[in-house]
Amino acid sequence: SIFKRTLSIVVTKPDNETTTTMAQPPPRRPLPPSRNAPPSRHPPHPNNARPPPPRPPSTLPRVPLASSHFDENHLPSVLHQPNPMTPDAERQARRRTCRFIEEAGQRSLRLPRVAVATATVFFHRFYVKHAFQEHDRFEVAMACLLLAGKTEESPKKLDFIVRECWKLRRRAQQQQQKLMNQGGASPSMGGASPTAAMSSPSATDNLQIDPKSEEYVRLKERVLLLERVILHTIGFELSIDHPYKFLVDSVQNMNKKRSIEGKDGQPLKNPQMVQELAQNAMNFANDSMHTTLCLQYTANEIAMTCVYLSGKYSGIRPVGGKPW
Repeated sequence: SIFKRTLSIVVTKPDNETTTTMAQPPPRRPLPPSRNAPPSRHPPHPNNARPPPPRPPSTLPRVPLASSHFDENHLPSVLHQPNPMTPDAERQARRRTCRFIEEAGQRSLRLPRVAVATATVFFHRFYVKHAFQEHDRFEVAMACLLLAGKTEESPKKLDFIVRECWKLRRRAQQQQQKLMNQGGASPSMGGASPTAAMSSPSATDNLQIDPKSEEYVRLKERVLLLERVILHTIGFELSIDHPYKFLVDSVQNMNKKRSIEGKDGQPLKNPQMVQELAQNAMNFANDSMHTTLCLQYTANEIAMTCVYLSGKYSGIRPVGGKPW
């Protein structure tokens, strides 16, 4: 065996020179593991490792996507314990807070319509993961307006947002209190007379909040904290599609292709009718922001539905009686 390993091969070159090379021994084959051998402490080499067996299918139920399987009966506010809300009360809380966001954003803060719509979408997405019993909805609305202003490149200062939103909420509370006093004594007021209620300090105090008060400082800190909570809740997804762009493009394309006509079958030569069709679709889109449609359907689908409803409302139909 030693002779075989040291066997030399003589190669003759054309110039009558000879060189000696050593023959390489054949590679050794790995020995099969012995049955009685102890298990190795080292893991097997990746090249020789066998693939792991396939995992059995999971028996846990899969969580459906909110966009395709939205159920109002399984929202956190409805399932919250010990004081759950009914689906009707949950819808009403959403609707009222969205109205507050709209009034505060457009009238008080002078934000563009897209920024107000973005704040509304943030609000809806936040309360899909959280319950109304856990966070004050008006404080969440302030944080959504603050974040939406930064997202849509129309930021507003935190002090300005807190003052204007607090003033708007306080005015609404006073109006509600006034209506309750006109209708009779409120149970929460302990049977007080309307005159005493109107002259009480809670009904006649100033609408301005004191910037040096503890309530003002606490409210600012709470809004900043909720802004971070909203970011984590929505997964830092700040790019929001709205139906406004889609419905305007749809109306312009239909008018350009002359695929719509009026009630009498005449083409839409008057630009005011086309503008009315787009404006009514905008109004339907604005109203849809007060509902959870933005959680269930895409912006393009909502836009097409708004154009259809606007056509029905304005008396505009496709050419030749074709279906929408």
